[in-house]
Amino acid sequence: MVEKDGQPIVSGFLYFTNSQGVLLEWIVSNPEYKDDDRKEAVELLITTAEEFVRQSGKSYIFSIGRNASLIETHKKLGYSVDPKPSHEIIKKI
Repeated sequence: MVEKDGQPIVSGFLYFTNSQGVLLEWIVSNPEYKDDDRKEAVELLITTAEEFVRQSGKSYIFSIGRNASLIETHKKLGYSVDPKPSHEIIKKI
């Protein structure tokens, strides 16, 4: 989580597996936070997650998303973005 003056701005979760890949997911932001530094907070969250994954000895970090701004932030930080969107496939059992 990234906070400023005790106010949460953005958070996300890292899911570790028994492979070399780690999933960075459920990136959410505080809708009540109105300052102009939200984008910087998102970048800090992602780059800090990258460093944590790197220090954990893993080789890959990946994420799934559809938010255009978040996708652009990932691109800015050097992520590869598949041009063909994926689809969530769910079945209620």
